[in-house]
Amino acid sequence: MTGVAQTVEVDFTRTAIARPTDTPTPLPTPTNTPMPPTATFPPTNTPAAGATATTAPGGRDAGVWVSSNPADNSNITAGLPFDVVLTLMNTGTTTWTTAYAIKFVSGDRLGASETMTMPYEVPPTKTVTFTMKFTAPATGGKVRSDWAMVNAAGTSFSSFYFEYNIVTP
Repeated sequence: MTGVAQTVEVDFTRTAIARPTDTPTPLPTPTNTPMPPTATFPPTNTPAAGATATTAPGGRDAGVWVSSNPADNSNITAGLPFDVVLTLMNTGTTTWTTAYAIKFVSGDRLGASETMTMPYEVPPTKTVTFTMKFTAPATGGKVRSDWAMVNAAGTSFSSFYFEYNIVTP
């Protein structure tokens, strides 16, 4: 055999080795391996100090902050009005009537009303959404606004806050 013939023979052998065969590759058999449930938690906001449930006639007043948009630590342009969509959940055993409210407690009120009543009745486990009309301070920096949920008697039973970075244009 000549050198050329040996080279061609080696090339054919390499090609044959690299070529797939007609033998099917067995696929893995699926198994039913149960996955443990994964707990999911809604986003949380650190409540302001003093967030405690109160007992009201006929039940217990309690609530939690669910979300706000824009979120805490968002950049807000100084001096301009902005809306915040706030969602709260009734985690107590009493229905929040339209006599219940959210009330400004401390910090910067950001031009909002001091008290906003519930726009509708909120039964236990349900949420309520407010659109709050704020105006950013004219100067830059971090601003915080502390609020409380209050029952019809004006007793605070939970608190939450908003915190934004005010930026100058």
